Amino acid sequence: MASLEEVRRANPELDVRSVFDEEFEDFGRVVELPQQRVLSNLLAKTEIPSVNNVYIREEKSWLAEQRTEIERDFYGEQKIEIGYCNGHSDHLNAFEFHNCSELNLAGTDLVLFLTHRSVIHKMWVETDESQAFFVPKGTAIEVYASTLHFAPCAIDSDGFRCLVILTAGTNGSLDDPEADSIVFQKNKWLLTHADNQRMVDKGARIGLRGDNYMINKIATVNNK
Repeated sequence: MASLEEVRRANPELDVRSVFDEEFEDFGRVVELPQQRVLSNLLAKTEIPSVNNVYIREEKSWLAEQRTEIERDFYGEQKIEIGYCNGHSDHLNAFEFHNCSELNLAGTDLVLFLTHRSVIHKMWVETDESQAFFVPKGTAIEVYASTLHFAPCAIDSDGFRCLVILTAGTNGSLDDPEADSIVFQKNKWLLTHADNQRMVDKGARIGLRGDNYMINKIATVNNK
């Protein structure tokens, strides 16, 4: 496992904080998930793609009999989906939000760029209003519905694993998509940076201005 100090040394131009710092309380909270050890073990068995990211909305076999604990404790008995996002992202790239909290469990060390929904002005977000947070391996967090976020950033060349829990149906395809809309998928509002060609090609609305901040990987820095 890496330390916050290692991440900061590799990224001196960014003020990287920890999810255990007080500043994170404006965006979410550290939690203990029901069945967290089981989920951790299941996540550890998932593959990290050789390039880019993979997002699996739902692994229906995961906690088939015990999901009600998470549904009750975090979503007031609303149905949920349990999946994961694994990969090699190293840029801020985009911001999204949902009208529900998102639960994450870090299967590896990773970094999240976060900001508030309130900074959206006429469908634009300035990237310098974001904050980078280090999430150590094994840490579970709740990211509030009022927080803009996107895919994690890897801190080394091995990539990242991250559990994703949301209300059921989130990130599904829209029944009635509208061109140039911030509504990107079901229960998903998204603005992308122009540099994020993958999302631009998928029709995401360009709405981030400023640097597309990058996380330098620790192994890369140490090998120079």
